[in-house]
Amino acid sequence: MARATVDRFEQRKLTRAKLIEAAQQLFSTSGYDHATVDDISHAAGYSKGAYYFHFSTKDDILLELLRVWTDGRTAALAEGEIDRMTPDELRETLAGFFSYADSPLWPGVLLEFWAQAVRNKEVGNRLSAAYSVWRKRITTAFEAAARGGLRVQSAEDAASVVLAAH
Repeated sequence: MARATVDRFEQRKLTRAKLIEAAQQLFSTSGYDHATVDDISHAAGYSKGAYYFHFSTKDDILLELLRVWTDGRTAALAEGEIDRMTPDELRETLAGFFSYADSPLWPGVLLEFWAQAVRNKEVGNRLSAAYSVWRKRITTAFEAAARGGLRVQSAEDAASVVLAAH
């Protein structure tokens, strides 16, 4: 009996992951506004009922994608000792932060996050909170790299410029 419970739990996780993956694909290529719950469900190979088992609204899956993306970017900044970075380590860390080689769909979804942030207060608040955390971490990294010989006028300004480029 325990095996059936585990299998159902694993199946739910797989279904949710496929729905998120389908939403990422559709939001990246068609845009958030044009993708429907039907489109997401169909692309994932599930019914609309399966979608609503995991997410209450289309906004919920957007917020989940936003969480996945911000967690991934935060993890990219967490590698290494940020308060002891050399200029080369800072360069590597920022390259990892900006890289989407593992998933080329993210840049298109990122544009959707920003577009939705204008209309959806929750998306805007979550983006602002993530960028605030990143700005602090990147500022700390620039300060450390400056102690290691990097020439920078203001670590805070450098962090803001880096994030603006992102």
